Amino acid sequence: MLQIRDMGDGIRCIGLNRPEKRNAIGVEMTLALEEILVRTKGDPAVRVIVFHGIGGHFCAGMDMKDFFDSSTRSPELLSRARAATEHWRIQLLREMPQPIITAVQGYCLGGALPILAASRVVIAQHDAKFGLPEINFGFVPGGQIIKAVSEVMTPRALAYAALTGRPFTPEQAQTSGLVTTLVEDDPFDAALALARTLV
Repeated sequence: MLQIRDMGDGIRCIGLNRPEKRNAIGVEMTLALEEILVRTKGDPAVRVIVFHGIGGHFCAGMDMKDFFDSSTRSPELLSRARAATEHWRIQLLREMPQPIITAVQGYCLGGALPILAASRVVIAQHDAKFGLPEINFGFVPGGQIIKAVSEVMTPRALAYAALTGRPFTPEQAQTSGLVTTLVEDDPFDAALALARTLV
């Protein structure tokens, strides 16, 4: 579910690795994210974190079906996974002592955006696709996702994205404050190169 690589010089790369679901964050991935962030937070050897996606997409958001599927998982596990999500998304990301650089390509939707909000630098490929699509499925976007994203996006850009559910371009994401810079090629290469200048 995660690809963890220590690249030397204190750079730790955390790859979201569920390409068959466009890296949507499900139960196993959320538990793994909590575990690696706790471990990384307390590791003085890690000086920079690089988030990225495997398989052409960053993250299609939270896999809500997975979080509420009690046919294969116990209620205790599902409850634990929901608590883990709140822990890493609300607390751990904000408390990481290491700067976070995030590379975005393909889809970057909904529950993925708090990772961007916690990042010091976000590098997006020119054809990435951003959005808060919850309203399209009958849910009003709110809670901790909107709170986190509101700290980096302009109020009007965020309100438009949340109320309409329409996707927005990398250029619009950059103008709104969500993205730092745009690249034509693989944003992971640019993120790793930047990380190496910081250590």
